[in-house]
Amino acid sequence: MKKTLFIIHFSLFILHLAQAQLSTPPPSPDAEWKQRLGFTHVSVAYDRPLMRGREIFGKLVPWGEVWRTGAGDCTNIKFSEDMEFGGQKVKKGNYALFTIPTPTEWTVILNADTAQHGAFNYDAKKDVLRIKIKPESIPNSQESFTIELTDIKQDYSGNLALTWDKTTVKVPLKSYADERIMAEIQEKIFVKKTEDVKLFYNASIYYMNTNRDLKQALTWSQKAEAMDKENFYYVNQSTKILEKLQDYPAAIESAKRAVEIGTKKGMKTTSANWQKKIEMWEKNLGIVPTPQAASAIATTETVAKPQADNELQTGISKMLKSYYAVKNALVADDSKTANAQATELVKALAAVPMAKMTTEQYTLFMGLSAKIKTDAEHIGETKDIKHQRENFNDLSNNLFELVKGLKIKQSPVYQQYCPMKKAYWLSENADIKNPYYGKMMLTCGKVTETLN
Repeated sequence: MKKTLFIIHFSLFILHLAQAQLSTPPPSPDAEWKQRLGFTHVSVAYDRPLMRGREIFGKLVPWGEVWRTGAGDCTNIKFSEDMEFGGQKVKKGNYALFTIPTPTEWTVILNADTAQHGAFNYDAKKDVLRIKIKPESIPNSQESFTIELTDIKQDYSGNLALTWDKTTVKVPLKSYADERIMAEIQEKIFVKKTEDVKLFYNASIYYMNTNRDLKQALTWSQKAEAMDKENFYYVNQSTKILEKLQDYPAAIESAKRAVEIGTKKGMKTTSANWQKKIEMWEKNLGIVPTPQAASAIATTETVAKPQADNELQTGISKMLKSYYAVKNALVADDSKTANAQATELVKALAAVPMAKMTTEQYTLFMGLSAKIKTDAEHIGETKDIKHQRENFNDLSNNLFELVKGLKIKQSPVYQQYCPMKKAYWLSENADIKNPYYGKMMLTCGKVTETLN
């Protein structure tokens, strides 16, 4: 009986103690977050210790010893895809995050064992990688230990920042999104030759935003323009690129087109901004503003561009004259002259008065002029005649397509063909003088088409 009463009293005592206890949050609150970097989701789960008046590094967190990089269980970090961690490739998966702090350098560790409590059973043999990072000082003390993703950039990189007290350590992270996007551009545009207006537009934006080849970006945006002539966003993109290239004469003409379409589409603010830039560029270049200024732009009616006149015809003739000079230099096996005349062709192309073109002519010119410029620049950047001749076929084909499409009366243009090289060129007369072989096979070829 006494034994039974003792058990009852003891149980009541334990129950009383339990009821007397106060439920409080853990001293180091747990935290968890997930953030996307490129195509990769980065997830972190950790406990956040507080300073609470204690001296942290060198005391609470000893120098030179493995730290759980948090409190409680070891800190976990997870990557949904392969990525770069501190400049090293790490495969997708879940890892324990440990560090070894010192005053001048931290060792940051990813370990395969994610089920540890603290670092008590840490095994260096399970390390996946180790990197060295220099700590940085911050002006204001941070009470709670914090892990966050900071400094995210357009190339889908960022920093995993570990911050406590007045110290922060930033581990560079980089997703492989850029590589994937570039591979997709290569596959769809260059390999499969996909003709899609949104693909060209998006590729152009990506090249511009990631500071890649602006001339290639311009080619794509102008292709998009040619495929959808009344889309404001495409001509707007072309104008932005021309501005970045500092090709202000071409930017003026492109901006005028953007203003015309933007006004019709209700893009009042953007149109007004381009109009201001047009006026500024024309002033800087000493160009007398055309009568079609702000008052003409305010209307929503489509104003047809004037038909081709003598000024446009002269501009095209000068461009062809420069091309023929390149061709004749290649016929004479004269790479030095071909180099110089290709530079003159670029200048002649830039001087063509686009303001005198019809809408159809303008669209065609914008779609081909960048290609012609690139082809000519390739010839003008070298005195290697073999390299010059390799680029001459594309130059000839693009120029022929332009001249044929503009439909401007001029002296006959003869398209000629070399069956040995399987390549075309243009000539001011019907006589065959082959620029691909020069004196070696001067008369190899035939006339395939004549433009009058």
